[in-house]
Amino acid sequence: MMLRRLALAAIALATFAHAEERTVTPSAAGANRLDPDVALLAKAKRDLSDLRLFDAQGHEVPYLRIPPPARTYNYKDGALLPVAPTKKTSGFELDLGQPLSVDRLQIEGPSTPFVKKLRLEGSGDRAHWTLLSSEATVFHLPEEKLTNLEVAFTPGDYRYLRVTWDDSSSARLAVSDAKARLAIAGFAPEPMRVPVAFRRRASEPGKSRYKLTLPGPHLSIEKIELQIAAGDVFREATVNEARLANSEVVPSKLGDATLKRAQRDGVIAADLTIPVVSPQGPDLELVVDDGNNPPLQLTGITAQLEPQPWIYFVSADGGALTARYGDAKLNAPKYDLEASRNEALKANPPHAKWNGDARPSSAQTSTEAPLPLGGAPVNRDDFRIARPIPQSKGLTTLVLDADVLARSVNNLGDVRIADGKGNQVPYLLERRDEPLAIALTVPQRTANGPTSIYVFPLPYDTLPAGTRIVFTTNGRVFQRSARIRNAQDEQRYVNYLGTQDWASSDPDAVPPPLTFEPSLQRVSKLQLEIDEGDNAPLPITSAQLLLPSFALRFYHPGESLTLLYGNPNSSTPRYDFSLLAPRLFGEAAQEVVMTSAAVATEKEEGHKQQWIFWIVIGVAVLVLLVILVRLVGIRATSDEPSR
Repeated sequence: MMLRRLALAAIALATFAHAEERTVTPSAAGANRLDPDVALLAKAKRDLSDLRLFDAQGHEVPYLRIPPPARTYNYKDGALLPVAPTKKTSGFELDLGQPLSVDRLQIEGPSTPFVKKLRLEGSGDRAHWTLLSSEATVFHLPEEKLTNLEVAFTPGDYRYLRVTWDDSSSARLAVSDAKARLAIAGFAPEPMRVPVAFRRRASEPGKSRYKLTLPGPHLSIEKIELQIAAGDVFREATVNEARLANSEVVPSKLGDATLKRAQRDGVIAADLTIPVVSPQGPDLELVVDDGNNPPLQLTGITAQLEPQPWIYFVSADGGALTARYGDAKLNAPKYDLEASRNEALKANPPHAKWNGDARPSSAQTSTEAPLPLGGAPVNRDDFRIARPIPQSKGLTTLVLDADVLARSVNNLGDVRIADGKGNQVPYLLERRDEPLAIALTVPQRTANGPTSIYVFPLPYDTLPAGTRIVFTTNGRVFQRSARIRNAQDEQRYVNYLGTQDWASSDPDAVPPPLTFEPSLQRVSKLQLEIDEGDNAPLPITSAQLLLPSFALRFYHPGESLTLLYGNPNSSTPRYDFSLLAPRLFGEAAQEVVMTSAAVATEKEEGHKQQWIFWIVIGVAVLVLLVILVRLVGIRATSDEPSR
């Protein structure tokens, strides 16, 4: 059995190759350097072992993969030279004694706290200057835990570095020492950064959630950087990724950090980066704890990659090459060029360039076979509820709605996906960190002495464990005692489902929500009671249910599929498909959501209507039989000869 499963996995994994090709233009004949870009990193294997280069005649061009040097840096001290101040500027020059290849300036000794803008220039003779940075910022704010005393710039050979402070809105700054960082050959001082697509997702009060979509899977990302429109910020943030654990997909934390941003005298000091471990797939989740603040004004997200290797190759004639990559079956090539590695490590060859977008490789002659993902037959009549699944194609995540969560049994163990032939479509169950939010209409308040009473009809009389109910108010300063109960509980001594103190003391802050996590078994109406004391009634501005969120991750064949649930006799399915789980995180999944829950009752209502129909038919037949028997009896009596 295990061998069959492994064979199944091997066959399926063999179909995952998506070989692509692009054109590379060498800088000149001879040695060249080719730096990876995001398009290559998103499709090639992480170690680039599937990369191949070909010349115009189709001959393979040998290359060497040169790893980035270790990130150990040396700094060079120098003499500080004065710069004549003006009404709005001051500054200094750093003399390194001789021209050196440098890529960063570090200052020391300014009194704190401060936030300062500066202009940085470099020169080899102190007569001709090159602008290195027109508007850099350094800062040190101990209370806000924000520090940055370095300015990065493009590597170059300079003896002098000149700093001009912007004193137009802040006091002059005294520097006791400064030094320059020596550039490392073959290593870019600034890491590769790529923009990340994001969109806001539903969340509970006090938190903001965003779905992040990276340019591709298995990118060697080391930081996620946020861009924020305005305002001071001090909030906790976490980056998660869905990963497989015990045959279930669960959120896994990749990294967390405190987001910090402060504005002083019109100058911004910020650290909005979140260090992360490299993700496996392209889909991530960002969670920001807003506390009592409004949601962040998030304007952009960038991913910072780890230092990347580069490709050393020798062009015979400077002609264009074709690069092919993306075939997972290929291993790292072995070339005689390896004998020249020492020379390549010392070389500083000109840069070759990538041209155009990727296209399917002309050398990819085999077509992808369909993944062997069929499941066992399923009897639809065993399930009370059947609903059509929205159309999709390929890797899909189906977000389960409240109807599935409330009416399935065995902790979703009865859920099945059926195709048009009545066979199961295997899936992995994904447990999500974000809740499934259902807004409730706030009813009219009624009073019982000093107690405010609100009765909320619930959409289902049973909701899954872990469901929370959250209330908000626009009051600012208050202290109340609140409790919830089953509104249909008519016992003399009420068994309350939860009791909470609800308070807010800061008139400038958004008050915290009132949250309960009760057991909502056989509760169709929930009653909220707030003890107002001698105060005016506290307004309830919103109420919502927060259900635990789940999704099904599967391959949609592009044909009509049906979601089945409501079978108390079923058990949790077991699919060989789980062996193929790594494939389920190698590409972005299309997310679909079930249609309105009202559709879910059609099968049950249909059954009820069928039973009613047959009962009516049965009664009618019975009545007709009785009438027929009586008529036959009367006819028989009338036919008897008179005596």
